[in-house]
Order: sequence, then C-alpha cells, then structure tokens
Amino acid sequence: MNRPIANLIYYAYNILLTLLSPLLILYFKYKGGQDIRYIGTMDERFGHYADSLRKVADARRIWVHTVSVGEVVGAMPLLRMIQARLPDYELVVSTTTVTGRQMLQKNFPDMPTFYFPFDFPWVARRTVNHIAPDALVLMETELWPNVMTQCARRDAPVMLLNGRVSERMAKAGGMVAGMYRWAFARITALGMQTPRDAERITALGAPRQLVTVVGNMKFDGLLTKPDFGKIQELRDTINPDARPLFVAGSTHPGEEAILCDVFRRVREHVPDLLMVVAPRHIERTDEVEGVFLIKDYNVQRRSRIKPQQIAVRPDVIILDTIGELRTLYAIADTCFVGGSLIERGGHNVLEPAACGKAPFYGPSMQNFLDSVEALEKGGGGRPVNSGVELAEHLIAAFKEPDVQYILDQNALEVIKANAGASERAFNLLQNNLS
Repeated sequence: MNRPIANLIYYAYNILLTLLSPLLILYFKYKGGQDIRYIGTMDERFGHYADSLRKVADARRIWVHTVSVGEVVGAMPLLRMIQARLPDYELVVSTTTVTGRQMLQKNFPDMPTFYFPFDFPWVARRTVNHIAPDALVLMETELWPNVMTQCARRDAPVMLLNGRVSERMAKAGGMVAGMYRWAFARITALGMQTPRDAERITALGAPRQLVTVVGNMKFDGLLTKPDFGKIQELRDTINPDARPLFVAGSTHPGEEAILCDVFRRVREHVPDLLMVVAPRHIERTDEVEGVFLIKDYNVQRRSRIKPQQIAVRPDVIILDTIGELRTLYAIADTCFVGGSLIERGGHNVLEPAACGKAPFYGPSMQNFLDSVEALEKGGGGRPVNSGVELAEHLIAAFKEPDVQYILDQNALEVIKANAGASERAFNLLQNNLS
C-alpha cells in the first residue's frame, strides 16, 4: 500500500470519527457518570488538563504512555532509568485506566500523571499543545494516529517500546492495515519484544531499519519482589489457618462457572481448599459472587475481611480490591491465569511466575504466546485444555508438592534469565532523542 492511499485512509479515519463524534461523546459522557472505570476522568480524556501539568518554559519533556497496571509494572524500570539518567528531561506518564494511574501515583508520587486522551483530532491537538512533549514513548501496541500526528508536527520523536503484535493485529487488512502503515511513517523507532513481533510489524509495513528487538520489559518489571510485610499481612488476614490456597486471577464472564466446577472437583480430594477469585474487572464483583453463592458456598469479599475478623471460614474469597493480586500469587500454593479458558487471549502469566509460582492457563493464550513459550521452554508453564483437566492437575499438584516446587522454581528462573530488556529499551530511547 503506497503512501497516498495510506494518507487517504487516515483522512477517512478522521472523517469517520468526526461523523460519529456526537454519538461517541454522548456515550463517553454517559460512561463518565456511570462506570467506575471512567467516573471523574472525562475532563482529562477530552484533553482538559490542569495548568500544573504544563511544561516549564525551556524545559525538555518525555511523555510515556502506559495502558494499565500490567504495562505500568513493565515500564517501571525504564521510568526509573529515565529519571536517574536523563535529569535534563522532565518525565510525564499517561495511562488509560484508573488502576493504572493509581499504580503510577503509588510508585512515583512526585511524577506528573494523567489520562490518555481520546483520539479525536481536536482532542489530540489540545492535549499535545498542553503537554508539549519533546518525545513520545508508546508501550506495547498503543498506536494512536492523531496523537502521533500532533507530536510529529512538533518534531517530537515517537517511539514504540516493548512492542508486540498479536496474531489478530498481524492479520489486519483493509483500512486497519492502511492505518498501521500510515502510523509507521510517523515512528522514529520500534523496539519489539521478540523476533516474531519484529517480523510481524515489518510485514504490517514498518520500515525494517526502524525495527529492533529489545526483549520483553515485563520480565524486568517483575523482578522486584512483593513486600514481605504485605505478604505476611495478607496471609494472616485471608488465610490465618494456612489452608491450601488456590488463586484464580484475571477471570472473565463464563470462566467463573468453570472454576466453580473445578473447585468442587478439587475439594473432593483437598477438602480444606480455599479459593480466591480475582475478576479482571472489579465491577463484576456482584456477578462473580453470585456464581458461587448459588452453589451454596460461603463467599466473602476481600474488602470486607479485616485482620483477625473472619467470623466464618470462607470457601471462596472474591478479590474486590486493587493492587493485591500479585501478593496473592506470592502466598498461593497454586494459581491460574484467566481469560484463557474462554476466548479472550489470556493475561499476563509472567506475574505469578515472578512470584515463584508456575501458572496454570487455558488454551486461549494468543495474546501472550511468547510469554507462554518462554515458560514452557523453561519448564515453568502449566497449560490445560479444559476445566476438567485443570481440576486433575490441581489435585496432582496438591498431592505432589515436591514436583510443584520444582515447576515453581523453573518459572522463577525463566523470569531471571530474560532480564535486561529495559536497559536495551532505554538505550534505544536515548539514541533517538532529538
């Protein structure tokens, strides 16, 4: 596809956005008043930011965009490198989700943070004029045409770091493929996670000379161990009797019903088993709780459990708090990563692995194939094809803890062996600053 056609597709993208903007704005305004993920965030998403976020005159600024908690965790080593090694640059970071911003504020309390804007052309222009970046770093798959255009017009280099290309993205055609080719013309550098990602993004139209394999920064971001005090506090709070503990993280609709059956099967062999279920979206807590209540299990919400105040021993705990899943992985005996027993493409299997837990996961892991391959190659991945198979493997894990321990250690070693991507990403960033 040649450049004139790609340009026409870009213009068509903006015409379509403009035509749909009244409906989209009404929808987003509704979300801003109803959805916990959007309440109180809409001003910034439409490019209205506080004056305190404006750049100091003559200062130089790097804008890094992370999507949610997973991307924030992966970007943390890079953010710290920028702060320590590029003192002449001010660092500002955007995110898409409330939980992502909370994670940033918790770990970087003095760093300016804000919500990434909607990609309407006028919103992108307003945002870039306000933020005034001298460089923009997008993480993983975040290619937003209008924001990139506005940065390019300021001669601010635009880089994609920790880049990955999913199977679905690799098969893009038509207008979507044209948008990618158009976007690549505004990119200064593409730091990809794996050779497969590099091949895929080149096939999508990225100039080969701009593509570098830097590795997966999430390995580095996960090397920091959970706080021991928090681990002990959480263990004493939710599992004071040291019962066998199974944690199912990032679950989706349809998956909890499968896990309910898994729990029943495993409890026939491990009657004291405690299960913690962490839905991917906290606002589903009522729905998830109902799945287990209807089967007459004693269900408690994590937010309502206080230290030494568990009146009735729960069968199932629903994680309805933010920032505790990784600590739960650390205290679990076994764990499962959701979005994988139903067609969602999976979630981050590296997080439990970094806690020394070999994760179970279902067959739908196409969004994290390289992480899965790394774990399985290192003997630390535990794929299952169904809920029945998951139950069988869990029973075996509890009956053979020595075997499980070896698998857990293998998973942790995979994380350690793949470290170093953040350093390579930083070097790529530094070499491409204006």
